Amino acid sequence: MSRSGEEGPRGPIFSGRSRADRRARAARLGAPYLVPVALVAAAGLFLWWQRAAVSQLNLEVAAAGPETQVKEALAHQDRAALDDVYGFRAGGTAALRSVRFADVSVSVEEGKAQVLAVVEALGTVVWRSEKAELSYVGREEFGMTPCSIALWCADGEQFARLRGVLTALFRQADAATAQDVEAAGRLASEAYAGPGGKRALLVRLAQDFGARPADAHVTAWQIRVERDRAEVGEDAEWPAAGARERRRAFYTLVREDGRWRFVDGL
Repeated sequence: MSRSGEEGPRGPIFSGRSRADRRARAARLGAPYLVPVALVAAAGLFLWWQRAAVSQLNLEVAAAGPETQVKEALAHQDRAALDDVYGFRAGGTAALRSVRFADVSVSVEEGKAQVLAVVEALGTVVWRSEKAELSYVGREEFGMTPCSIALWCADGEQFARLRGVLTALFRQADAATAQDVEAAGRLASEAYAGPGGKRALLVRLAQDFGARPADAHVTAWQIRVERDRAEVGEDAEWPAAGARERRRAFYTLVREDGRWRFVDGL
């Protein structure tokens, strides 16, 4: 007969099985469960840190003066969308990217900010069935008011000078397509600087429009505005002998009585 103390072998046997079970269970749980849990924890820690950093930045900006807040809001605006650029509520859009505000001057009075800045942007203009690439550099003046999204938001007139020049370019393209000399004449300043002035311009446009193919179209505009004067480079394609002929034009416009008019280049 075995001694009562020899009942101990059950202990090692069950103890060994228990350790084996734990190892097997750890092996089963480790890969599919512990690793994802660790990743989730790491992601949560990163998001917490990011929120803390953003909150700290927002607090610092909010604590700054309104001029600093306005400049900070503009520094984070790299895109813009302009609707109804064709005019007459006939649609047309300008999608701007790589927007940058430089040489920013801000004055704040009675809770409203007035901003003067040089705006640089690339983009695409779409109107009717036409589409053209766009590059823009211009000095714009606009207002901004407090808002909850970016502390300060623009009043919708950030690109008023760009809109005005585009309107004149659309009307000129329409007049050329329709071979409407009278409409083109209304777009030209009385102080037109080309040879022979505005009178000679109208005679020449009648000849040029007659030779213009109906399916000629603009492919790109490069616009530079400085206060009330604009310089525009225009790329166009004309059909020629089964191919597409590229043409280049340069226009100068001035703002007269609130409207942009051509003073040279037509």
